Amino acid sequence: MIKIDSSLCLGCQSCSTVCPSEKIVRTEGDGRVTVRWKSCNEESDEGCDLCLKACPTKALSLAVRDEVVPESEASFDMAVCKICGSRYATEPMLKMIESLLPAEIQKDATGLEWIRVCLQCRRNVEARRLVGQILPGRRTKDWRCSFLFTAGKRGLYPGRMRLLYDLIVFLQPA
Repeated sequence: MIKIDSSLCLGCQSCSTVCPSEKIVRTEGDGRVTVRWKSCNEESDEGCDLCLKACPTKALSLAVRDEVVPESEASFDMAVCKICGSRYATEPMLKMIESLLPAEIQKDATGLEWIRVCLQCRRNVEARRLVGQILPGRRTKDWRCSFLFTAGKRGLYPGRMRLLYDLIVFLQPA
């Protein structure tokens, strides 16, 4: 049986991702994440302890064979993206990341706290910056030609040029 120390749990979903018997369920709703651990018999699951190995904070442990462990659950508030307002990660998970990273790299050059921005918005911000670096003031009627000219002058490899071209196409307003 698995014991849970819910004070250590981050709600990161590592345990539920690796559980082959789907005894760990993570649900989201109303700005909260709830993780439920159902009864798990180690012997019937072929001695599986993948969740213990996957847990970054070691919140899970094996119970003594005869010990009765009730089903547990833990709920967490989700963080809100500072740009789009979507909910994307649990607060304990972000606080742990912030505690591990030096303060000087938690913000980018513009002062944006990238930890507090969802993946989609981070991708869009970085793509816009990249396009701004490659095409500074070179937007013409046929921007593809100026892009290829600028990228070629900067010595970018064909694979990178294709990636940047795809980013520019992705960011074009409809």
